[in-house]
Amino acid sequence: MTNNLKKILKEIKEDNYRIPASLDTNEIIMEMMHEIGNTDAELRDKLIYSVMYHWIMNNEIATDKLKELLAISMDDNHLFFKIGEINTDSVFTRSFSILLIPLILINNRQLKFLSENDIKEIYIKVVDYFIKEKDLRGYVKGQGWAHSVAHAADALDDLAICSEIGHEELLYMLDIIKDKVCINNYVYINEEDERLVTAIISIFNRKLIKNEEFCEWIKGFNELQRTGIYPEDDNLLINVKNLLRSLYFRLIRLDNTEILTEQIEDTLIKISNLN
Repeated sequence: MTNNLKKILKEIKEDNYRIPASLDTNEIIMEMMHEIGNTDAELRDKLIYSVMYHWIMNNEIATDKLKELLAISMDDNHLFFKIGEINTDSVFTRSFSILLIPLILINNRQLKFLSENDIKEIYIKVVDYFIKEKDLRGYVKGQGWAHSVAHAADALDDLAICSEIGHEELLYMLDIIKDKVCINNYVYINEEDERLVTAIISIFNRKLIKNEEFCEWIKGFNELQRTGIYPEDDNLLINVKNLLRSLYFRLIRLDNTEILTEQIEDTLIKISNLN
């Protein structure tokens, strides 16, 4: 079954992602969702995700089917499949299921098929997943990208753009990003900081959070929970520094951000001096 799916998707990709007239689209989409966490990186990433991307972006999937696809992607067999496991293959199902959410949100901005309650439900699910995901690996040798934090950051980014998401939700998104960065058991080495900063900048661009509130959030990184143990303290410091540096260089390209960049400089100096 898997080999047959791979063959079909390769042919679709080679034909510029056109849907063959003989193909039962609903059936193949369900097959792709069943195999979305396959450990074969080519099938999972280069074929299933790639085909989904092009079909959704090109409006090849009807909106009622997109809503069904969204519900499946967020269910217990996909986004929350064996949630909490670490260093197991289940991460691929979770991390590639969440990648579909930004695509559907982007499509919704054009076609407006999701209600305010739908968007709020997506927010609840994505935030819950982001908090509960414990497998933080980026690239897994022999199996390709897991990249759960980066993929979740993409979903947070597109949620932040949604007008249905308000001030309190945006503030909470900042808080859970901070919590995900302030860890000492793993160092993010696959540019997760850049993907998280993209979400932070989208939050900033909504102009619902005052600069003073952003400054308080940045100041919060001063309160690092050090253990006095190496390399744990070093891991924590590296994660925080990388995020703040990435944020700094993104902010200096924007107008009226001096108060924020100065706060980042001050925070970086303070946490470095504690080293």
